[in-house]
Amino acid sequence: MKRDTINVDGMMCAMCSRSVEKAACSAGSETAEVNLMLKTLTVEYDEDKTSIKEIMRSVSKAGYKPFPPGKDSASLFFRRLIYGIILLVLLLAVYYPHMYTDAFSGHPVAVTVFQFMITTAILFINRNFFIKGYKSILSRTPGMDVLISMGSGISYIYSIVLSVYVVTEFCNNNVQNAFDISRKLCFESASMIPVLISVGKYLEEKTKRKTSGALKELMNLKPLVAVKMIVGDGQNYEGAAASGSYKTEQVPIDNVGVGEVIIIRAGETVPLDGIVIFGNGTTGESALSGESAPVEKTVGNNVYQATTVLSGFLAVEVTGTGKDTMLSKMIDLVTAASMSKPDIAMLADRLSAIFVPIVLGLSFITFIIWKFVVGAEFSVCINYAISVVTISCPCALGLATPTAVMAAVGRGAKSGILIKNAQVIESLHKTDTIVFDKTGTLTTGVLSITDTDCDNDEALNALLVCEERLTHPIGKAVCESLKGKIKLLDNIEVTDFETRPGYGLTATVNGKRFYSGNKKLRDELCPEVQQTGHDINAGKYMKEGKTVIFFGFEGEKPGIIALSDTLKESAADMINGLKRFHITPVLLSGDNPSCALYTADLLGIKDAFGGQDPIGKVDKIKELMKSGHTVAFVGDGINDSPSLTSADVGIAIGAGTDIAIESADMVLSSSDLSAVNEAVKLGHDTVKNIKQNLFWALFYNVLCIPLAAGAYSSLGLSINPAIAAGLMSISSLFVVTNSLRLRYSRK
Repeated sequence: MKRDTINVDGMMCAMCSRSVEKAACSAGSETAEVNLMLKTLTVEYDEDKTSIKEIMRSVSKAGYKPFPPGKDSASLFFRRLIYGIILLVLLLAVYYPHMYTDAFSGHPVAVTVFQFMITTAILFINRNFFIKGYKSILSRTPGMDVLISMGSGISYIYSIVLSVYVVTEFCNNNVQNAFDISRKLCFESASMIPVLISVGKYLEEKTKRKTSGALKELMNLKPLVAVKMIVGDGQNYEGAAASGSYKTEQVPIDNVGVGEVIIIRAGETVPLDGIVIFGNGTTGESALSGESAPVEKTVGNNVYQATTVLSGFLAVEVTGTGKDTMLSKMIDLVTAASMSKPDIAMLADRLSAIFVPIVLGLSFITFIIWKFVVGAEFSVCINYAISVVTISCPCALGLATPTAVMAAVGRGAKSGILIKNAQVIESLHKTDTIVFDKTGTLTTGVLSITDTDCDNDEALNALLVCEERLTHPIGKAVCESLKGKIKLLDNIEVTDFETRPGYGLTATVNGKRFYSGNKKLRDELCPEVQQTGHDINAGKYMKEGKTVIFFGFEGEKPGIIALSDTLKESAADMINGLKRFHITPVLLSGDNPSCALYTADLLGIKDAFGGQDPIGKVDKIKELMKSGHTVAFVGDGINDSPSLTSADVGIAIGAGTDIAIESADMVLSSSDLSAVNEAVKLGHDTVKNIKQNLFWALFYNVLCIPLAAGAYSSLGLSINPAIAAGLMSISSLFVVTNSLRLRYSRK
């Protein structure tokens, strides 16, 4: 079986998706899955039975345009939309004076020909509606294109028939009759329908953003080359690394196999997953695990592709290449999430599935009743049938959602909220669980000293002077926090400075042996110093997930400092605000479990899970979704991209990475978490507005279809297609106005 993904132009709604999938399967594809947001079709097929060209040919026959990746039809659509609007304005500039005044009474033929030419040009520009409408009928999957094409097309044909009478009467010198007939032309109805729908669809498309950028960003993280270790016959890698008796060769990562050894130095990116067989160092893994603090790496520790070696030297035996690396698995997760169909389709798409055949049936029934029951003339019967289709044309239904979404986008922009697709609105409205990343999301992501247990200025000065000699991120954090907070002493002399990988550092400061590092270093250099209150506090800090540094002079009571990233000021208020919406907050972090639980306790979050890698986070989110919850995920890092795309709603902190922003459905332009509450409220307000729009669009049809069908003609109430088009426009105007009200409503 072969799997391919192609781009498909012209898909507008759920009915379009079903038409394309059906066309692909009819051409021999075993499976077909449309991603409406990405405008893609993914198929699996047996190459012995069919081909991708045959599948594309079948999709094309269904009325859609398959095209290769990289080709964008958006600019072409926009140009056609602009041309259509300009021509419609020209048409109306002639139509309305002619309809309501005697400005062109002496030139009915010229006005008729002008309207015919302009309308013909508009319909040609929007010919895809007619092509897809016709083909969707043949494939028995009628969508909104059918009503658009029938409402516009029948009005157009009807107007052409009347135009013949206009010319005939004028040629027979019956100018007044020609003028009266020309006032009944429905060219403006035929033109307004496709142009208004195109405007609505353009607004809808403006709310959608492709998630393929996230995949590109993830793929760009992959290093292209690796430095491979080459040893002589009979040598083992460990011994060669220890003695330095080896050669190196820079090769593409595809030329490195599992079991081979690569060399990675400070400042370089890890090219492949592996295990350290020689050397010591620290790596920055926030890109993959969310861990804010640098991670010490010694023999036996795992390293991962796309992480960065911050300090030290590592000889790494490769354990994962190609699709088996952690990064590749993340890419696969993002791909799968972006290709999956949403659980909740747009309301307008669901309604259109039954709305279209009902309207067509009513139009046919109207004609039959007037022709064979009432016995009216053909012109009267067709007039009422056209009026039903025209007045029911789903302009209001088509505009109900995109106009509300665009209004929500404008309101969100004022609050620093970027909505990237229309679907997120409905999902956010139903969200009952919000999962938060910790580092960089609820916390600042910047290490700083939170606790200092030391009253010895000499030891603090020694710590500052020694840590300044390091390039280690923890050392930098210590220096940044201590500067300006301690009394600096003069004449500090440092000799015998030595780093102890995996432990810390030692030095002679003003003639006394000094150390700074972890508890193992403290126990090694000061075994005779009994446990103090500082040691007890250190244990408490470690349980809170903080990084603890022991420091002092050999033989003396140690000092303790604890470092951690701190909570954002807006975090607590945001969590409390979610309670108004009955939303349960969950903490999901790559940091150690103790740190995650401590942070959750500070914020009043009952459910917290630490030590989660990117795949573990996705599994937890899917577990929540399978249990019936609608889940939103808030994150900021590269490691968050699979979670952002897997959740029902992905919300990225704007100060985060480009990949997180690309992967998310919604972006907060700042790190102010209060925008999360505003986003939730915006979702509720917008869905309420959409429902109001849809109710009016449908209720309007319930009221007006009987009028268009001539049900009240005995009371002297009847309309022609031109009036029906005007009433249709009023419903669209109401929907647009109601949507704009959302943008300026009070928060």
